Amino acid sequence: MKDYLEHYEGKIYALSPIYVGSGEKIKKNAYIYAPRNHRVVIPDIEKMYTALRKKGLEREFTSYLMSSGDRGPSLAQWLGSHGISEKEWREWKRYEMDAGEAFLQLGPRKKSSDIDGFCRDGYGMPYVPGSSIKGMLRTALLASEIENNPEKYKRIALEISEKSQERAKRIPDRACLMKETQKLEQQAFYTLGREQRLNSAVNDHMAGLLVGDSEPIDLEQLTLSQKIDVTLNGEEKPLPILRETLKPGTEIRFSLTIDRTLCPYSIEKIESALDQFQKTCYDNFYMRFHRGTKEKGIVWLGGGCGFPTKTVLYPMFGRKAVRVIDQINRNTLHPKVYAQHKHAKDVGLGVAPHVCKCTKYQGKLYDMGMGRIEFSRQ
Repeated sequence: MKDYLEHYEGKIYALSPIYVGSGEKIKKNAYIYAPRNHRVVIPDIEKMYTALRKKGLEREFTSYLMSSGDRGPSLAQWLGSHGISEKEWREWKRYEMDAGEAFLQLGPRKKSSDIDGFCRDGYGMPYVPGSSIKGMLRTALLASEIENNPEKYKRIALEISEKSQERAKRIPDRACLMKETQKLEQQAFYTLGREQRLNSAVNDHMAGLLVGDSEPIDLEQLTLSQKIDVTLNGEEKPLPILRETLKPGTEIRFSLTIDRTLCPYSIEKIESALDQFQKTCYDNFYMRFHRGTKEKGIVWLGGGCGFPTKTVLYPMFGRKAVRVIDQINRNTLHPKVYAQHKHAKDVGLGVAPHVCKCTKYQGKLYDMGMGRIEFSRQ
Protein backbone atom coordinates (compact mmCIF):
# COMPACT_ATOMS: atom_id res chain seq x y z
CA MET A 1 0.00 0.00 0.00
CA LYS A 2 1.40 3.38 -1.05
CA ASP A 3 0.34 5.47 1.93
CA TYR A 4 1.84 8.62 0.43
CA LEU A 5 -0.79 8.61 -2.35
CA GLU A 6 -4.13 10.28 -1.66
CA HIS A 7 -6.93 9.43 -4.08
CA TYR A 8 -9.98 11.62 -4.66
CA GLU A 9 -12.97 11.66 -6.92
CA GLY A 10 -13.56 15.11 -8.34
CA LYS A 11 -16.86 16.36 -9.67
CA ILE A 12 -17.60 19.60 -11.50
CA TYR A 13 -21.26 20.46 -11.77
CA ALA A 14 -21.86 22.75 -14.75
CA LEU A 15 -23.67 25.91 -13.62
CA SER A 16 -23.49 27.35 -17.14
CA PRO A 17 -22.51 26.07 -20.59
CA ILE A 18 -18.92 24.79 -20.56
CA TYR A 19 -16.77 24.58 -23.68
CA VAL A 20 -13.56 22.54 -23.91
CA GLY A 21 -12.48 22.69 -27.53
CA SER A 22 -11.08 19.91 -29.67
CA GLY A 23 -9.50 22.38 -32.08
CA GLU A 24 -11.73 21.10 -34.86
CA LYS A 25 -14.51 22.98 -36.60
CA ILE A 26 -17.74 21.48 -37.85
CA LYS A 27 -18.23 23.29 -41.15
CA LYS A 28 -21.67 24.46 -42.15
CA ASN A 29 -21.58 21.86 -44.94
CA ALA A 30 -21.09 19.11 -42.35
CA TYR A 31 -24.17 19.60 -40.15
CA ILE A 32 -27.90 19.97 -40.68
CA TYR A 33 -29.95 22.55 -38.81
CA ALA A 34 -33.58 21.55 -38.43
CA PRO A 35 -35.46 24.74 -37.44
CA ARG A 36 -38.77 22.92 -36.97
CA ASN A 37 -37.60 21.32 -33.72
CA HIS A 38 -34.50 23.51 -33.30
CA ARG A 39 -32.03 20.63 -33.45
CA VAL A 40 -28.65 20.20 -35.09
CA VAL A 41 -27.90 16.85 -36.72
CA ILE A 42 -24.32 15.74 -37.38
CA PRO A 43 -24.48 13.14 -40.17
CA ASP A 44 -22.21 10.18 -40.65
CA ILE A 45 -20.25 11.33 -43.70
CA GLU A 46 -19.78 7.82 -45.10
CA LYS A 47 -23.49 7.00 -44.82
CA MET A 48 -24.43 10.33 -46.36
CA TYR A 49 -21.98 9.99 -49.25
CA THR A 50 -23.10 6.41 -49.98
CA ALA A 51 -26.77 7.44 -50.05
CA LEU A 52 -26.13 10.43 -52.29
CA ARG A 53 -24.04 8.34 -54.65
CA LYS A 54 -26.95 5.89 -55.03
CA LYS A 55 -29.10 8.86 -56.04
CA GLY A 56 -26.57 9.92 -58.67
CA LEU A 57 -25.61 13.06 -56.72
CA GLU A 58 -21.98 12.13 -56.13
CA ARG A 59 -20.53 14.74 -58.50
CA GLU A 60 -22.87 17.52 -57.34
CA PHE A 61 -22.15 16.78 -53.68
CA THR A 62 -18.39 16.73 -54.23
CA SER A 63 -18.62 20.05 -56.06
CA TYR A 64 -20.68 21.48 -53.18
CA LEU A 65 -18.12 20.42 -50.60
CA MET A 66 -15.28 21.89 -52.64
CA SER A 67 -16.95 25.21 -53.46
CA SER A 68 -19.15 25.92 -50.44
CA GLY A 69 -17.93 29.05 -48.69
CA ASP A 70 -19.35 31.50 -46.19
CA ARG A 71 -21.91 32.71 -48.69
CA GLY A 72 -22.87 29.31 -50.06
CA PRO A 73 -25.92 27.30 -48.98
CA SER A 74 -25.95 25.34 -45.74
CA LEU A 75 -26.06 21.55 -45.95
CA ALA A 76 -29.77 21.60 -45.06
CA GLN A 77 -30.43 24.03 -47.91
CA TRP A 78 -28.40 21.99 -50.37
CA LEU A 79 -30.17 18.74 -49.45
CA GLY A 80 -33.56 20.44 -49.73
CA SER A 81 -32.73 21.82 -53.18
CA HIS A 82 -31.95 18.27 -54.31
CA GLY A 83 -35.18 16.80 -52.99
CA ILE A 84 -33.69 15.00 -49.97
CA SER A 85 -36.33 14.72 -47.24
CA GLU A 86 -35.79 14.94 -43.49
CA LYS A 87 -36.82 11.30 -43.18
CA GLU A 88 -33.96 10.35 -45.50
CA TRP A 89 -31.18 12.42 -43.99
CA ARG A 90 -32.12 11.42 -40.46
CA GLU A 91 -31.06 7.88 -41.37
CA TRP A 92 -27.50 9.20 -41.75
CA LYS A 93 -27.41 10.69 -38.25
CA ARG A 94 -24.25 10.18 -36.19
CA TYR A 95 -25.61 12.28 -33.33
CA GLU A 96 -27.80 15.31 -32.79
CA MET A 97 -28.16 18.02 -30.18
CA ASP A 98 -30.35 20.84 -29.06
CA ALA A 99 -29.45 24.03 -30.91
CA GLY A 100 -29.90 26.06 -27.72
CA GLU A 101 -30.16 29.79 -28.43
CA ALA A 102 -27.84 29.47 -31.43
CA PHE A 103 -29.11 30.64 -34.83
CA LEU A 104 -31.78 32.80 -33.18
CA GLN A 105 -29.58 35.90 -33.07
CA LEU A 106 -27.31 35.37 -36.08
CA GLY A 107 -29.53 37.48 -38.30
CA PRO A 108 -31.29 36.71 -41.59
CA ARG A 109 -28.08 36.89 -43.61
CA LYS A 110 -26.13 34.62 -41.26
CA LYS A 111 -28.36 31.62 -40.70
CA SER A 112 -25.47 29.21 -40.50
CA SER A 113 -21.95 29.31 -39.15
CA ASP A 114 -19.13 26.90 -38.45
CA ILE A 115 -19.30 25.20 -35.04
CA ASP A 116 -16.29 24.85 -32.72
CA GLY A 117 -16.33 21.21 -31.68
CA PHE A 118 -16.13 19.85 -28.14
CA CYS A 119 -13.27 17.54 -27.15
CA ARG A 120 -13.99 13.86 -27.97
CA ASP A 121 -12.44 10.53 -27.05
CA GLY A 122 -11.63 7.74 -29.48
CA TYR A 123 -15.25 6.59 -29.43
CA GLY A 124 -16.62 10.03 -30.28
CA MET A 125 -17.87 10.74 -26.77
CA PRO A 126 -17.41 14.17 -25.18
CA TYR A 127 -14.97 14.37 -22.29
CA VAL A 128 -12.81 16.90 -20.45
CA PRO A 129 -9.05 16.17 -20.58
CA GLY A 130 -7.26 15.97 -17.25
CA SER A 131 -4.80 18.52 -18.59
CA SER A 132 -7.61 21.11 -18.85
CA ILE A 133 -8.66 20.52 -15.25
CA LYS A 134 -5.08 20.51 -13.99
CA GLY A 135 -4.39 23.75 -15.86
CA MET A 136 -7.31 25.33 -14.02
CA LEU A 137 -5.96 24.08 -10.67
CA ARG A 138 -2.44 25.20 -11.52
CA THR A 139 -3.60 28.75 -12.28
CA ALA A 140 -5.48 28.96 -8.98
CA LEU A 141 -2.52 27.62 -6.97
CA LEU A 142 -0.14 30.05 -8.66
CA ALA A 143 -2.53 32.94 -7.99
CA SER A 144 -2.80 31.94 -4.34
CA GLU A 145 0.99 31.72 -4.00
CA ILE A 146 1.38 35.23 -5.45
CA GLU A 147 -1.35 36.84 -3.34
CA ASN A 148 -0.13 35.23 -0.13
CA ASN A 149 3.55 36.09 -0.74
CA PRO A 150 3.61 39.42 -2.62
CA GLU A 151 7.14 40.36 -1.54
CA LYS A 152 8.52 37.08 -2.87
CA TYR A 153 7.21 37.88 -6.35
CA LYS A 154 7.77 41.63 -6.31
CA ARG A 155 10.75 41.50 -8.68
CA ILE A 156 9.08 39.30 -11.30
CA ALA A 157 5.96 41.49 -11.07
CA LEU A 158 8.10 44.50 -11.91
CA GLU A 159 9.64 42.64 -14.86
CA ILE A 160 6.19 41.74 -16.19
CA SER A 161 4.99 45.32 -15.80
CA GLU A 162 8.03 46.70 -17.65
CA LYS A 163 7.95 44.04 -20.38
CA SER A 164 4.26 44.69 -21.06
CA GLN A 165 5.22 48.18 -22.25
CA GLU A 166 7.49 46.88 -25.01
CA ARG A 167 6.19 46.45 -28.53
CA ALA A 168 6.04 42.80 -29.59
CA LYS A 169 8.28 41.85 -32.51
CA ARG A 170 5.44 40.00 -34.23
CA ILE A 171 1.77 40.96 -34.28
CA PRO A 172 0.12 39.11 -32.70
CA ASP A 173 2.96 37.59 -30.70
CA ARG A 174 2.02 34.45 -28.79
CA ALA A 175 5.41 34.57 -27.11
CA CYS A 176 4.54 37.82 -25.30
CA LEU A 177 5.64 37.55 -21.66
CA MET A 178 6.38 33.85 -22.17
CA LYS A 179 9.85 34.16 -20.66
CA GLU A 180 8.52 36.07 -17.65
CA THR A 181 5.62 33.66 -17.19
CA GLN A 182 7.96 30.67 -17.24
CA LYS A 183 10.20 32.38 -14.71
CA LEU A 184 7.21 33.04 -12.46
CA GLU A 185 6.06 29.41 -12.58
CA GLN A 186 9.58 28.13 -11.98
CA GLN A 187 9.91 30.32 -8.91
CA ALA A 188 6.58 29.07 -7.55
CA PHE A 189 6.60 25.40 -8.54
CA TYR A 190 10.15 24.20 -9.34
CA THR A 191 11.14 23.30 -5.79
CA LEU A 192 12.00 19.57 -5.87
CA GLY A 193 15.75 19.93 -6.40
CA ARG A 194 15.95 16.79 -8.53
CA GLU A 195 18.38 18.50 -10.87
CA GLN A 196 20.89 21.29 -10.34
CA ARG A 197 19.41 23.32 -13.19
CA LEU A 198 16.62 25.08 -11.34
CA ASN A 199 14.66 25.72 -14.53
CA SER A 200 14.42 22.02 -15.36
CA ALA A 201 10.85 20.69 -15.51
CA VAL A 202 11.86 17.65 -13.43
CA ASN A 203 11.93 20.01 -10.44
CA ASP A 204 8.23 20.88 -10.84
CA HIS A 205 6.39 19.71 -7.71
CA MET A 206 3.11 19.84 -9.65
CA ALA A 207 4.21 16.48 -11.09
CA GLY A 208 2.80 15.10 -7.85
CA LEU A 209 -0.70 16.31 -8.69
CA LEU A 210 -2.19 13.73 -11.04
CA VAL A 211 -5.49 14.54 -12.71
CA GLY A 212 -7.22 11.99 -14.90
CA ASP A 213 -9.42 12.60 -17.92
CA SER A 214 -13.10 12.86 -17.11
CA GLU A 215 -15.47 9.98 -17.62
CA PRO A 216 -17.21 10.01 -21.02
CA ILE A 217 -20.17 12.38 -21.09
CA ASP A 218 -23.46 11.47 -22.73
CA LEU A 219 -24.02 13.09 -26.12
CA GLU A 220 -27.41 14.26 -24.88
CA GLN A 221 -25.58 16.68 -22.60
CA LEU A 222 -24.32 18.68 -25.57
CA THR A 223 -25.95 21.88 -26.76
CA LEU A 224 -24.96 24.75 -29.01
CA SER A 225 -23.91 28.06 -27.49
CA GLN A 226 -23.48 31.39 -29.23
CA LYS A 227 -20.83 33.80 -27.99
CA ILE A 228 -22.35 36.94 -26.46
CA ASP A 229 -20.32 39.87 -25.19
CA VAL A 230 -21.99 41.81 -22.37
CA THR A 231 -20.95 45.39 -21.66
CA LEU A 232 -20.77 47.19 -18.32
CA ASN A 233 -24.22 48.67 -18.91
CA GLY A 234 -25.69 45.24 -19.63
CA GLU A 235 -25.91 45.54 -23.40
CA GLU A 236 -25.74 42.14 -25.13
CA LYS A 237 -23.71 41.83 -28.32
CA PRO A 238 -24.22 38.43 -30.02
CA LEU A 239 -21.36 37.28 -32.24
CA PRO A 240 -21.42 34.70 -35.08
CA ILE A 241 -19.37 32.20 -33.06
CA LEU A 242 -20.99 28.87 -32.22
CA ARG A 243 -19.60 26.22 -29.88
CA GLU A 244 -20.58 22.73 -28.80
CA THR A 245 -20.94 23.03 -25.03
CA LEU A 246 -22.07 21.01 -22.05
CA LYS A 247 -25.53 21.92 -20.80
CA PRO A 248 -25.99 23.45 -17.35
CA GLY A 249 -26.56 20.57 -14.95
CA THR A 250 -23.99 18.27 -16.56
CA GLU A 251 -21.66 16.44 -14.17
CA ILE A 252 -17.97 16.12 -15.05
CA ARG A 253 -16.38 13.30 -13.03
CA PHE A 254 -12.63 12.77 -12.83
CA SER A 255 -9.94 11.28 -10.58
CA LEU A 256 -7.30 13.25 -8.70
CA THR A 257 -4.28 11.81 -6.91
CA ILE A 258 -1.87 13.70 -4.68
CA ASP A 259 1.61 12.24 -4.30
CA ARG A 260 2.64 13.71 -0.95
CA THR A 261 6.33 12.96 -1.57
CA LEU A 262 6.27 15.48 -4.43
CA CYS A 263 3.28 17.76 -4.12
CA PRO A 264 3.08 20.14 -1.13
CA TYR A 265 -0.63 20.84 -1.55
CA SER A 266 -3.34 19.11 0.47
CA ILE A 267 -6.84 18.86 -0.94
CA GLU A 268 -7.84 21.55 1.55
CA LYS A 269 -5.15 23.86 0.17
CA ILE A 270 -6.34 23.23 -3.38
CA GLU A 271 -9.94 24.04 -2.43
CA SER A 272 -8.80 27.17 -0.59
CA ALA A 273 -6.75 28.33 -3.59
CA LEU A 274 -9.73 27.82 -5.90
CA ASP A 275 -11.94 29.90 -3.60
CA GLN A 276 -9.29 32.60 -3.32
CA PHE A 277 -8.92 32.82 -7.10
CA GLN A 278 -12.69 32.87 -7.55
CA LYS A 279 -12.95 35.78 -5.10
CA THR A 280 -10.22 37.69 -6.94
CA CYS A 281 -11.97 37.18 -10.29
CA TYR A 282 -15.28 38.30 -8.80
CA ASP A 283 -13.94 41.35 -6.94
CA ASN A 284 -11.85 42.65 -9.84
CA PHE A 285 -13.97 41.66 -12.83
CA TYR A 286 -17.37 39.95 -12.59
CA MET A 287 -18.70 42.28 -9.90
CA ARG A 288 -18.20 45.22 -12.27
CA PHE A 289 -20.73 43.65 -14.66
CA HIS A 290 -23.12 42.58 -11.87
CA ARG A 291 -22.40 39.03 -12.95
CA GLY A 292 -20.60 36.00 -11.51
CA THR A 293 -21.23 34.97 -7.91
CA LYS A 294 -19.68 35.33 -4.46
CA GLU A 295 -20.21 31.64 -3.71
CA LYS A 296 -17.35 29.34 -2.78
CA GLY A 297 -16.55 26.18 -4.67
CA ILE A 298 -16.86 28.00 -8.00
CA VAL A 299 -14.44 27.29 -10.84
CA TRP A 300 -14.09 28.64 -14.37
CA LEU A 301 -13.34 25.86 -16.84
CA GLY A 302 -12.64 25.71 -20.55
CA GLY A 303 -12.65 28.19 -23.39
CA GLY A 304 -14.71 31.32 -23.71
CA CYS A 305 -14.56 32.21 -20.01
CA GLY A 306 -12.53 35.31 -20.63
CA PHE A 307 -9.07 36.67 -19.89
CA PRO A 308 -9.31 37.19 -16.08
CA THR A 309 -9.95 33.50 -15.37
CA LYS A 310 -6.92 32.35 -17.36
CA THR A 311 -4.15 34.58 -16.00
CA VAL A 312 -2.68 35.69 -12.68
CA LEU A 313 -2.43 39.38 -13.57
CA TYR A 314 -5.31 40.41 -11.30
CA PRO A 315 -3.93 38.39 -8.34
CA MET A 316 -0.51 39.95 -8.99
CA PHE A 317 -1.49 43.59 -9.61
CA GLY A 318 -5.04 43.96 -8.24
CA ARG A 319 -6.77 47.04 -9.68
CA LYS A 320 -3.48 48.10 -11.30
CA ALA A 321 -3.78 45.04 -13.56
CA VAL A 322 -6.05 47.02 -15.89
CA ARG A 323 -3.19 49.21 -17.07
CA VAL A 324 -0.85 46.20 -17.48
CA ILE A 325 -3.47 44.31 -19.51
CA ASP A 326 -4.05 47.39 -21.67
CA GLN A 327 -0.31 47.60 -22.35
CA ILE A 328 -0.22 43.92 -23.33
CA ASN A 329 -3.15 44.39 -25.73
CA ARG A 330 -1.69 47.61 -27.13
CA ASN A 331 1.70 46.00 -27.80
CA THR A 332 0.61 42.60 -29.10
CA LEU A 333 -2.52 43.30 -31.14
CA HIS A 334 -2.49 44.88 -34.56
CA PRO A 335 -3.42 48.58 -34.16
CA LYS A 336 -6.58 48.06 -36.23
CA VAL A 337 -7.66 45.14 -34.02
CA TYR A 338 -6.86 47.12 -30.86
CA ALA A 339 -9.02 49.97 -32.14
CA GLN A 340 -11.78 47.71 -33.45
CA HIS A 341 -12.24 46.05 -30.06
CA LYS A 342 -12.06 49.44 -28.32
CA HIS A 343 -9.38 48.35 -25.86
CA ALA A 344 -8.44 52.00 -25.37
CA LYS A 345 -11.57 52.31 -23.22
CA ASP A 346 -10.33 49.75 -20.66
CA VAL A 347 -8.22 52.06 -18.49
CA GLY A 348 -10.89 54.74 -18.31
CA LEU A 349 -13.56 52.18 -17.43
CA GLY A 350 -11.28 50.57 -14.85
CA VAL A 351 -11.76 47.00 -16.07
CA ALA A 352 -10.01 44.87 -18.68
CA PRO A 353 -11.37 43.48 -20.82
CA HIS A 354 -14.44 45.75 -20.81
CA VAL A 355 -16.86 43.00 -21.89
CA CYS A 356 -17.95 39.85 -20.05
CA LYS A 357 -18.07 36.58 -21.99
CA CYS A 358 -21.56 35.09 -21.87
CA THR A 359 -24.03 32.91 -23.73
CA LYS A 360 -27.72 31.99 -23.55
CA TYR A 361 -29.43 28.73 -22.76
CA GLN A 362 -33.20 28.29 -22.68
CA GLY A 363 -33.68 32.04 -22.68
CA LYS A 364 -31.38 32.76 -19.73
CA LEU A 365 -28.09 34.67 -19.95
CA TYR A 366 -25.15 32.74 -18.45
CA ASP A 367 -21.50 33.48 -17.77
CA MET A 368 -19.44 31.03 -19.83
CA GLY A 369 -17.64 28.16 -18.15
CA MET A 370 -18.93 28.35 -14.57
CA GLY A 371 -18.99 25.18 -12.49
CA ARG A 372 -19.12 24.04 -8.88
CA ILE A 373 -16.34 21.67 -7.82
CA GLU A 374 -16.16 19.17 -4.97
CA PHE A 375 -13.84 16.33 -3.95
CA SER A 376 -14.47 13.13 -2.03
CA ARG A 377 -11.74 10.87 -0.60
CA GLN A 378 -11.49 7.40 -2.12
